[in-house]
Amino acid sequence: MRDSLSRDEEHDLQNAPTGAGRRTPATVPRRGFFREALRVVSTVFAMAGWRLEHLNVVWVAGSVASVFLAHVLIARADWRLILPYFFFTLIFYYGGNAVILRSNIPARAVARLGEERAFRAYETVAGLMFLNQGLGVGCMAALHIPGWERAVPEPLVLAAGVALFAVGLTVKLWATLTVGVDVYYFRDMFLGRPLATACDGGPYRFLHNPMYSVGQLQGYGYALLYGSFPGVVAAASGHMLIYAFYAVAERPFVRSNYIAPRAAETISRVE
Repeated sequence: MRDSLSRDEEHDLQNAPTGAGRRTPATVPRRGFFREALRVVSTVFAMAGWRLEHLNVVWVAGSVASVFLAHVLIARADWRLILPYFFFTLIFYYGGNAVILRSNIPARAVARLGEERAFRAYETVAGLMFLNQGLGVGCMAALHIPGWERAVPEPLVLAAGVALFAVGLTVKLWATLTVGVDVYYFRDMFLGRPLATACDGGPYRFLHNPMYSVGQLQGYGYALLYGSFPGVVAAASGHMLIYAFYAVAERPFVRSNYIAPRAAETISRVE
């Protein structure tokens, strides 16, 4: 999601003392394990659209309504109802984020509410965007085109679904744990400045943009697990649109706030 940055600050933060007094060697690994497990679970929920430590009434109410609506649509499996909802999720997530983050809305909100309150308001909307985007693909996976779907043996479809879902989720989770949930929720873009985060570890050592490349495979895998060709099309649509969002909104920000300053610093050191 972001290009490489130094890990020094994150390393110092993770290894800084968290309290007074001496901890025995036996307790450190145990506390570290449970803390890391909790971070993984919290990150999974955040990726789905629920940042547990920041939930509010609007976030919870919107989530309940969204899940209920998706449940009804999946139960009915009527393309006349599902398609409008799916198109809404695309506009809501990709279009909504592009409009907000490329406009002066964040700056105006920060001026009026302060950074934290303004970002918490945006974070609520972003969480509902993430949730509905996933639910939209799930609803599309409830639709079927039997003639096309029977062209491939079912065991192969299921095997491909399991593999794609597992690989995509693992890489996306790994990338999110590397850069942090704040970056996942576009905090830096909303505030208009870079965050002190690490983007040169984890899957970023092998992939330029793991969240938007391999990390999107879980959508295809989910659709294949349900043997749904419309679900695969829905996952592909989201995959293309996330790259469009990256080109229009995210890449210009990354270049001007992360890459350009680092390049200038490198040049000044050489000179």
